[in-house]
Amino acid sequence: MKQSLSLTFALALGLPVLAQAQTSHSTVNSNPTVRVAQNPAAANRRPQLVQGVPRFAQGTPVVIVGEITSQPKDILNEHKMQVGIGPSRMDFTLHLSDAKLYGYQGGPTEAKDLRTKMWVRAEGTVMDDPRRVKVTRLQVIGKDQPSLQQSAFYRPGFDQGYVVAVAGSQQIFPETRDVIFTPAAMTIIGMVSSDTGPLESTRKIQVDAAGNVWTLNVPKNTPIYDTRGQKISVHQIAKGQWIRAHGWQTNDLRIRAARIENVGAEEAFRTSTYFRAGEPMGYVERLPGTGVRFNPVRFTGTVSAVDAQAGTVTIKEEQGMERILYPETVMFTAEGRRVDISALRPGQRVSVEGNTIEF
Repeated sequence: MKQSLSLTFALALGLPVLAQAQTSHSTVNSNPTVRVAQNPAAANRRPQLVQGVPRFAQGTPVVIVGEITSQPKDILNEHKMQVGIGPSRMDFTLHLSDAKLYGYQGGPTEAKDLRTKMWVRAEGTVMDDPRRVKVTRLQVIGKDQPSLQQSAFYRPGFDQGYVVAVAGSQQIFPETRDVIFTPAAMTIIGMVSSDTGPLESTRKIQVDAAGNVWTLNVPKNTPIYDTRGQKISVHQIAKGQWIRAHGWQTNDLRIRAARIENVGAEEAFRTSTYFRAGEPMGYVERLPGTGVRFNPVRFTGTVSAVDAQAGTVTIKEEQGMERILYPETVMFTAEGRRVDISALRPGQRVSVEGNTIEF
């Protein structure tokens, strides 16, 4: 049976915020085609970058994605390099002396293999200058900008890279105005490195894919299948097994899963149709894969109910169809401006942007 799931995306200070939308009437499932009210202003909205000056405090944990503008000097056995960020290509210096370095496939690499024009993603902390970062982990994204745009670390509108605080304020550089956008849905193939545990007290699992550890939040309504196509529980997915999942990236290295296939152990993965000889450690991509469609969706409607106990907001579209939204992850806009969830009231007209995943 084909399932259609909808998520609403927005970006607050450069970080995507997610909302899953479900239909409240079963008749919708028999007709997965969703007619949506057009919102031209929202469709054309992209972050307006303000170069400014980096304002990260010393000790701030950050993720930086940028193009290498000055590679480590082999002759000096140098353990630092520079990457350009933002429209002005502002140089940030990455200190690599204690960093773990990985190639784009996830295997280990060395500083001498890093070259100018490569795109990299680095994790670390800000030093005594906001443009200096002590790196703990660095991975090559690709050899050019198209490689970045095809990766899970691309943010629409930030084509020249970005630096984002991963704790506290979650501020981003370059600074932005009008920061709403709708990131694409994603597919991940990887090995489970941490399952839900013997007490089954959580619905989160961690997955290693191409050298990164992703955390997957698996809602109760997410369908999960074994190799025979039978539905199973997330608690039946064990450490060491390979999975294929579709969902939406909600934050750095975090995914809200819409569907999961348990591929099996290493041998089963290597003989499956998902195995790629050139990417033996798994992969993440912005492509749906066989039997799946990613479709952008935008709609406007009226708030018909706010259920604080259930943690849901029901929106009735102009065509009469109702959608149940999870408010802890949603951003609504009214007259082009963000509306806080706590301020939503029945009868209020709002706009929603997102993507659907159809199986």
